[in-house]
Amino acid sequence: MELILRDKTTLIDGTKRYEIEVCNTERIYLGYFLESFEGWCNYTTPSKNEPYLRVDVSPNFEENFEDLFSFLKNWEI
Repeated sequence: MELILRDKTTLIDGTKRYEIEVCNTERIYLGYFLESFEGWCNYTTPSKNEPYLRVDVSPNFEENFEDLFSFLKNWEI
C-alpha cells in the first residue's frame, strides 16, 4: 500500500494520533484492516477533500499498530 505518515503526535491522555496519507483507492482497504483490530484504534477522514486518515491509537496498542502499519506499507495490493 502507498501509505505516508504525515504526522504523529501524543494527545494529553497518552493516545498517539497518526495522520496517514493514503490514496482514495486504497483507503477502503486500510479502513477494513483497522476495523478488524477492534479496540486498537479509532480512525476518521477529517476532510473528504484531503487524501488522509486520522488514526488515534490506544496507548496499549501503539507497538502493535506500528507493526501493522509497517506490514501494510510494504504490502503489494
